[in-house]
Amino acid sequence: MHSFKSYLLIFAIYLYSSSLLHAQTTATKCGAAITPPAATTVCSGTQLTATPSGNFFYQWQKDGVNIPNANTRTLPLEESGSYRVIVRGASCAADTSAAVAMTVNKEEALFSIDKRERVNPQSADTCGIPVKVTLKNESKPATGLTYTWEILEGEDPADPKFVKYVEGTSATSENPILQFYKKGQYKIKLRIKGACFDPANPDGPVDPVDPDDPDAESDGRYVHEETVVIVYPQVQPQGFEECEDPTPGATITLSGSQLATLDLNLGTLRPGSITWTVPAGVTIDNPNIENPQITFPKRGTHVLSVKFANECEFSDALPGSQVTRIEVTFSPRPPKPVLSRSEAFVCAGGTYELAPTLNDPRRLYNFYANEFSTTPLNTGGPAPSYFAGPINGRMVIYVAAIEGQCESFERTPFTLNVIQQDIENSITADQTICANTKPVALNGSNAQVGTTRPIYLWESKATGEANFSPAAGTNNQQSYSPEALTETTAFRRTVTFEGCDVPNLSNEVIINVLPVIDPSTNVIQTNKTVVCKGDVPTLTGNLISGDIDYLWESSTTSATTGFIPAVGSDNTNGAQFTPGFITQTTWYRRTAKYKNTQCEPVPSAEAIQVTIDELPAGPAVKATTASTCQGGSAVLEVIPGTSTTPLTYVWYTESSGGTPIGSGTPFTTPPLTQNTTFYVEAVNANKCVSQQRTSVMVTVLPITADAGRDTTIIEGQSITLRGSGAAGATYTWSPATGLSNPNVANPVATPTVTTTYTLTVSNGDQDCVATDEVTITVIPRIRIVNTFSPNRDGINEFWEIENIQNFPEATVEIFNRYGAQVFKSNGYSQPWDGTHNGNPLPLATYYYIIRLNKNEKPFTGSVTIIK
Repeated sequence: MHSFKSYLLIFAIYLYSSSLLHAQTTATKCGAAITPPAATTVCSGTQLTATPSGNFFYQWQKDGVNIPNANTRTLPLEESGSYRVIVRGASCAADTSAAVAMTVNKEEALFSIDKRERVNPQSADTCGIPVKVTLKNESKPATGLTYTWEILEGEDPADPKFVKYVEGTSATSENPILQFYKKGQYKIKLRIKGACFDPANPDGPVDPVDPDDPDAESDGRYVHEETVVIVYPQVQPQGFEECEDPTPGATITLSGSQLATLDLNLGTLRPGSITWTVPAGVTIDNPNIENPQITFPKRGTHVLSVKFANECEFSDALPGSQVTRIEVTFSPRPPKPVLSRSEAFVCAGGTYELAPTLNDPRRLYNFYANEFSTTPLNTGGPAPSYFAGPINGRMVIYVAAIEGQCESFERTPFTLNVIQQDIENSITADQTICANTKPVALNGSNAQVGTTRPIYLWESKATGEANFSPAAGTNNQQSYSPEALTETTAFRRTVTFEGCDVPNLSNEVIINVLPVIDPSTNVIQTNKTVVCKGDVPTLTGNLISGDIDYLWESSTTSATTGFIPAVGSDNTNGAQFTPGFITQTTWYRRTAKYKNTQCEPVPSAEAIQVTIDELPAGPAVKATTASTCQGGSAVLEVIPGTSTTPLTYVWYTESSGGTPIGSGTPFTTPPLTQNTTFYVEAVNANKCVSQQRTSVMVTVLPITADAGRDTTIIEGQSITLRGSGAAGATYTWSPATGLSNPNVANPVATPTVTTTYTLTVSNGDQDCVATDEVTITVIPRIRIVNTFSPNRDGINEFWEIENIQNFPEATVEIFNRYGAQVFKSNGYSQPWDGTHNGNPLPLATYYYIIRLNKNEKPFTGSVTIIK
């Protein structure tokens, strides 16, 4: 904990700086610098000195971090590192010195009690002795030092007969071992000597941490003291401190071990010796145990005590000692701090000291990065002010008041704005203008920040220029009116403030200067300059670089005058335009101008003349009707017209549209199988087509031939041929062999062998002929024998019927003279062998019925079995 003198020093610094609630913006800096020692490697305690001197405030930094409470002109060095100092004053801007790198040789006397133990045999006269104490040397550095030890009883050297160095150690050993033969309290002092030792100052530099508390840390860095108590037990108070709880009736229960440690000093606890004493308002569950439960109201300070004994002494029996006080404190929380303002504006990269207005001289502050952070920005503990910086962006610091160890529940925010970032520096607006014209004025936002007035400068940069330069004309106002421009130019506005080195740049505004459109780049063309009456051309054009508006225009006067917006498809489509109609010679052109500008339209380099060609008359034909045979062609012919230009005649099978099937006159049709109407149109050299097509009807004459169905007959039979054809036609059969008359439609045919007859049907008027064929298949007649001899001699064993194999549907039945059936066969693949049911029949005459098929008359007769 810092001493009261330290807080007085901090508060004095605060009184100087409490008025600094905004950053300095004067142009002159304080000129901070550090006067370093002659060498960069020094002993601890060596001082760095800041300049300038006088009525200035100083803040020392190590490795870029503020050193807590380092606010005087000089800084004693304790650690190696890179040091800077921030200097500020009432008449100059805060300034940070250049860094000075220092290496510190830190020599410091330190030791601790490593071990205490009772030595046997114990004294018969005095309880608890002798006691051996082992010391652990922790001085820095670990090598290169000499040591001198002193043992004091009170302020005088201890009697050597009661304290001795043992186990080969002495008053100059690094880690001596002492043996005590008398109970009491002793002070052990270590003095070191090293490379930094100064005979004129043997105790070394004053301890900067706490010069008013030599018991905790010696005033000299080369001396260290520790106290050791022999035999007497000790109460080691731990105390307890917490911020009060304003809730009515709020309490807290603590255990005795949280408030004090009972050090038996190598002894054992004497039964029944413990006594806790608590003040009014505090309750304890059992005052005679080592670790009772004690309940406190969470307000104010409560003082209690405890005493106990080991087997040798009571804890309060040490000569000159007092009852050990144990304090439990609940400190009130301060209200949130009051700031004279809620924000400040700082140049980019600058620093700012936030010094709240104190309403109580005991109050210090913690400064936080956000409302709920638990880690203060002021790492050295509560302070009256905090230096923020360098500041390169808006930041909010939350300030909490500190009183004792208690912090205000609420925090007060304070905003630091960077002028160059928080200003509104914008300009409008982009424009597109024609060459050699003056843009409209550029408007700029008001960039004033608080009461700080901006300094404006308008800058420009033409196409091709690398850097911006001051714009022509009056360029130091909030807004700016450019002069006439001949090329595309960028504009911006810089805003600076007195004392701020870095200007703030606005957005850039581009004034796009459009070049004059060259008529030679405005090129149009058409798919035809002569159009047939009723037809229209298609006009096309290139697309000029840039955002261009196009307009197609027409004139019936000339190529240079009388132009009006053309009627037809979208006349603003620069790529293509189709007129709605043309009734006379017309000129077309296209104008081009930049969109959304007042630039004049530029017509195409030349206008296109389109003239009208009259349509040819519909063609006249020699005959509007014609005829042909089935599968034949007709020849169609056009009567030549009186046109002075050559015409082409194109033939179709549709009255309009369709695909041409031929051209010219005369025209031979494709082979026809049905009546067909053909259409012809006239086409001139400019592809103009007659409005109507002339028709010619071609009739296909109906001539057919049908010779009838193929038929099978038995040899010797006749059949009538069933020929047919067109009415009035003539008929001819060939060959004529076996026919009753080859020149009639239905002759009787009596072929002896299978014969194919061809029927020819002809129409005498058109020589149209049709043919067809019919085949008459002649099957040989069966031949029946009337005897056979199935006597098993291998000759004439079966009744053979010749040619019956040609009649697979034939049935053969055989009966005896009594009418009984003795044989039946469907088909005759197995001839009869003269048996019935496997038994030979007697020699006799038998009677047969042979049916060749259902249409033929049966064959009947007799067959005789002989030997």
